[in-house]
Amino acid sequence: MDSKLFLRANETYDDFFNRCNNLSHFDCSEEEMLWWLMGSRRLPLKEIVPISVILVVIFLTGVVGNACVCVVIVKHPGLHTATNYYLFSLAVSDLLLLLFGLPNDLSVYWHQYPYSLGLVFCKLRALISEAATYVSVLTISAFSLERYLAICHPLHLYTMAGLTRASRIILILWIISIVCATPFAVYSDISYRDYPPNSGNMSLDSAFCALMAPSPLLELSSIFFFFVPAVLILCLYARMGYHIRSTRVTEKTKIGLLNGHVHGETRQAKSRKAIIRMLAAVVIAFFVCWVPFHVQRLFFIYGYDLPQFHVINEHLFNIAGALYYVSATVNPILYNVMSGR
Repeated sequence: MDSKLFLRANETYDDFFNRCNNLSHFDCSEEEMLWWLMGSRRLPLKEIVPISVILVVIFLTGVVGNACVCVVIVKHPGLHTATNYYLFSLAVSDLLLLLFGLPNDLSVYWHQYPYSLGLVFCKLRALISEAATYVSVLTISAFSLERYLAICHPLHLYTMAGLTRASRIILILWIISIVCATPFAVYSDISYRDYPPNSGNMSLDSAFCALMAPSPLLELSSIFFFFVPAVLILCLYARMGYHIRSTRVTEKTKIGLLNGHVHGETRQAKSRKAIIRMLAAVVIAFFVCWVPFHVQRLFFIYGYDLPQFHVINEHLFNIAGALYYVSATVNPILYNVMSGR
């Protein structure tokens, strides 16, 4: 909404802001105060229409793609492997993220306040979105470790092999994620502004579902559920790449000996590298999609005093928000493109 709509006869912009920002001579209607403090109830159409189109496409492709991944894995016994169990868990977490997060965020673009879905949904949405995020990064870490053991320490993995073990690990990851996401639900609340300011009278039109968490919560979330797993995953894939390369050099020295055996090793090596390429693509896509999200979170905390904070934060928020949901959509596409199975 343009501030011109609030200007009185012969009033300048400075006069408008002074009467709505000067508490000792406060002369501002509730609608004017909310615009001054919270911005427009709805963003301009030229901004929200393209954003809405992008988010709807992400939602439809993500829901259909991840649902198909779950159905295919469940219905085909040949795909019941430890790696695919992890991918199934990842698809479920992506579905939850899309179903509980994206429609809510899309509605906020069209109607930023007042929030009307109630406190229960406000907290539930925070819990599920955060838990699904944690499940994703922990699942990617788990199947990266699984691939590392299969390639670099196959005998050790053989002694631990079994779908039951993978199922138990996935269950533990979900429990850890839900427990660690619980503080976000606890600290999520519907906030209100006072009208007039500092009067103690809540403006019901100012209702907004927001995270009222103390600062360390967001930093700890980024550290333990992004940066630490990122370092771990990068180290694992670097070690796997080195091992595959050294193994390939060793195999070349065996050419001419036991052709059938050499061909078997070659097929095994190709299959192993195909799996690595697919999982590496999943990991790379995950980091590309999630780096802006965590940068925006940290910038919101530590960049508030910068002169261009609001402009930078708005652009970061839009980019990070879109990539946030792209991360839940891109995995089924990668499975289809990079894996014949």
